[in-house]
Amino acid sequence: MGELTEYYVSLVEHLHASADVEGSVITYEYLSYILELLSDAGEFEDFSIIEDGIDGAGRWAFDGYSYDENNFCLSLFISILDTAEEPKRLLKADIESAIKKLSKFAVRAISGNLMDYFEPTSSCYLAAKFIRDSWPEIARVKLVVLSNRPLAERASVPEFDDLDGRPCTVDLWDLRRIYKLESSRREREEMVVDFSEAPLPCIVSSRPEGGNGGLSVLTVFPAQLLVDLYGKWGSRLLEQNVRSFLQHRGKVNKGIRNTIIHDPSNFFAFNNGLTATAKAAVVTDGGSGQFIEKIEDLQIVNGGQTTASIYSAAIRDKADMVGISIQVKLTVLPDEDPSSLVAKIARFANSQNKVSEADLFSNHPFHIRLEEISRRIWVPVKAGQTAQTHWFYERARGQYLDAQAYLTPAKKKHFQMMNPRSQLLTKTDVAKIMNSWEELPHEVSKGAQKNFAVFADLVDGQWESDDTKFNEFFFRKLVSRASIFRVLERAILKESWYAGYRANLVTYAIARLAHEIRKKREELDVDAIWRGQVIPDIFTRRLLELARSVNDLLLDENRPVGNPSELAKRKVFWESVKQIECRTDDLGAVLVSHEAAQDSEKEARKTQTVDKGIQAQSDVLATPVHVWTRLEELLNEEGEATPSLMGILRVAKNPGQIPSEKQANVLFKLKEKYKDFLHS
Repeated sequence: MGELTEYYVSLVEHLHASADVEGSVITYEYLSYILELLSDAGEFEDFSIIEDGIDGAGRWAFDGYSYDENNFCLSLFISILDTAEEPKRLLKADIESAIKKLSKFAVRAISGNLMDYFEPTSSCYLAAKFIRDSWPEIARVKLVVLSNRPLAERASVPEFDDLDGRPCTVDLWDLRRIYKLESSRREREEMVVDFSEAPLPCIVSSRPEGGNGGLSVLTVFPAQLLVDLYGKWGSRLLEQNVRSFLQHRGKVNKGIRNTIIHDPSNFFAFNNGLTATAKAAVVTDGGSGQFIEKIEDLQIVNGGQTTASIYSAAIRDKADMVGISIQVKLTVLPDEDPSSLVAKIARFANSQNKVSEADLFSNHPFHIRLEEISRRIWVPVKAGQTAQTHWFYERARGQYLDAQAYLTPAKKKHFQMMNPRSQLLTKTDVAKIMNSWEELPHEVSKGAQKNFAVFADLVDGQWESDDTKFNEFFFRKLVSRASIFRVLERAILKESWYAGYRANLVTYAIARLAHEIRKKREELDVDAIWRGQVIPDIFTRRLLELARSVNDLLLDENRPVGNPSELAKRKVFWESVKQIECRTDDLGAVLVSHEAAQDSEKEARKTQTVDKGIQAQSDVLATPVHVWTRLEELLNEEGEATPSLMGILRVAKNPGQIPSEKQANVLFKLKEKYKDFLHS
């Protein structure tokens, strides 16, 4: 059995198991899984799954949508799902049929009488109305076909150029492409920008020997080129951390916009330009100088706001881009540890709008600690189980699949039993779960990336204040909260009143309960939930009552915002949800006093402090002497060389001495402070 077939079988088994456990249809489980994956990869931000998007006569079909407010692109989803024992080839005719049905839905949504085609109380009607209302500002459309079948070798993806006057493209995610993304351990799919027809003149500032890794060049992008690139790739053009920064802080800079519209001839002089990285670049020597012919995986690490502002001026304001250009500093990343260099470039390049450590959160030590704890801690055995399991935290994309890649069938089965896919946690899962319990449902409702940026701010501040908070007790709390979150996700689907918007209902119901518990100075009894590994029925019933009340508010005919998904993003909606009645008087079995919970956290912090000290000593003993010598030089250069610090560094350089735990912590912090200037 080939790797692709193994992946297909594993995926179908997972979908069947999820559908059986959650009482949902397998198509919904497939859409949830794939759209979460693509959202994490930056293909789009927020998305909505439409569960009733099919015509009874089979004339049109529609599985969901996403609207990118940054580049005004509407993505419409349709799925082609198969559950046969082995994957069938996906033919061009299959794709054409799906596109035809999806485009028929789009035409009805844009220009038809909505009441003639859609039930007014359905989520499909509300989605169509959102598309109708947003159509004036939509600049382009993507018809996204999602399939767990691999595209046949000789088959091609059909074209669809225009939808009611908007440029339109077809984007196929077949089994092979999805597997490549999920197994590559990359945060996103590669992008290739080809300039061979019109190479860009450039100046090479440094060219390392033995390849292009570390190559640095200066070039100039015509503004229209940047508009075209951003129009095609959207926020994927922005390095993930900068993308989160842009979404979290705001999009269009009024000063940049005014310069483009009123003083375009001075734009180049006024703007600081872009800083970008690439996996690879083809730079050739010509008769009149050097030229860039191709860039692989172009990522803007400084200049996201400039990019969005130029695009907005071109599309919304219809500004003329002729004569406007922008300078670009491009660095080709080395093969070894590219993410570390990206983080440094982003940190040093962003000065006007400072990118904080939270904005560089993908490289934060929080993830490393959480990963380490998740691999080490065994979950107590549930009733009906024969062995303990792990909740697997995936710090980097593809870790879960990569851990199984070279195992024998027997060992792979054992791994999956010890690390069930149902207990897999991604970074965006953690952000969604924790922010729900931290009473931020309006942020969770804004989508994975925007919510992740908010979560990053919270965790970074807490980490800087006292990182010992993130310990085994924190992990048990996370797992307990995740268990409740997923129980509620499953239970909602079985309710007779349920009509869609599950993601919004779950986060709001949990946030409302969390608000009530805190108001009464109580907390979840993490130890009780952890030991039992079962969420009491009464707890689930109380959450379902809250979810139903949220549902009534969300779909109220007199709601202030027409589209429920958009309403859920508003803080004012959270304020109204806080007024919903919430009972906790019969939840004593899983609640403890605030003081008791604080005592448990204090004990866990003490243990983490000891663990951290041992880790620091181990790190110090493994550090080469030349690193301590370099630190001495840096401290002298900056006038920070106090007798105490220099004495501790002498201990570190002496092979015959072992630093104390306190000294090791000082040395560890010094290394962290000057890590960008050390080359060990």
